[in-house]
Amino acid sequence: MIRATSEGIKDWLESKNSGEEWSSGGAKVLLTARLRTKIRGQGDEIDDDEIGTMVEHGMERISGLARAPTLSLLDSERVTEWMPLDRLQPMRFNDSRVYAAPDLIVRVGNRWHLIRLTTQMWRRVPNEVQQLELGVMLQWAMEEPSLPDDPAEFVVQRIGWLAHRWLAWQQRGSTVWLDAARLTLLHDLRELGYARHSAGRFGNLDLVEASGKRRDCSTCGYREICPAAAKASTPTVVEAQTPTPAQR
Repeated sequence: MIRATSEGIKDWLESKNSGEEWSSGGAKVLLTARLRTKIRGQGDEIDDDEIGTMVEHGMERISGLARAPTLSLLDSERVTEWMPLDRLQPMRFNDSRVYAAPDLIVRVGNRWHLIRLTTQMWRRVPNEVQQLELGVMLQWAMEEPSLPDDPAEFVVQRIGWLAHRWLAWQQRGSTVWLDAARLTLLHDLRELGYARHSAGRFGNLDLVEASGKRRDCSTCGYREICPAAAKASTPTVVEAQTPTPAQR
């Protein structure tokens, strides 16, 4: 549900940015179709009652976007420029590809807001590690030639769904925060390099034996790209590709 709803949120942003009319009825149809496709693709049985509940939760989030912090200002004179972005568009950092783009950038007055949208969060204020991760958006902004090169001209903002409403946390950018985010990136890239080197042959997922147990796969970060997906004739595939309803 979370993944399908995230796609619906992208639709809402793109429609609003292009000036196209957005329909809640059309969004509901698309959300339902996406859920059915995801469930069918994972080999699960389709339960209409379960889908109805997931659609209800997803549409509550999508329909609430117009009242969300900052997003509710998009049609006002306070916002002079804004654009939705592709989070999967990588940037180069230390000879590596890093995914740091915000979900959208909004100019409110003389400040640029770098916004990360979270379809589900557990607390409004991000912890220290999450704040460092959000600060990586400042590095993305520094790499963009059309944007200011001073981190103080940006506001890093997280807008997330919590307790049936959209809530926001934000903080002014700074050189100290940018430097800390860069150090975090360098550390993470170094650790990934060590992990890949020590993994040896297990760095190639095609050589790793797939698990046939649901509990082993339910929280696996490689679930979406698991090679077991190509072995549709074995029971392992369904087990390895089955997220919880909330993750769909």
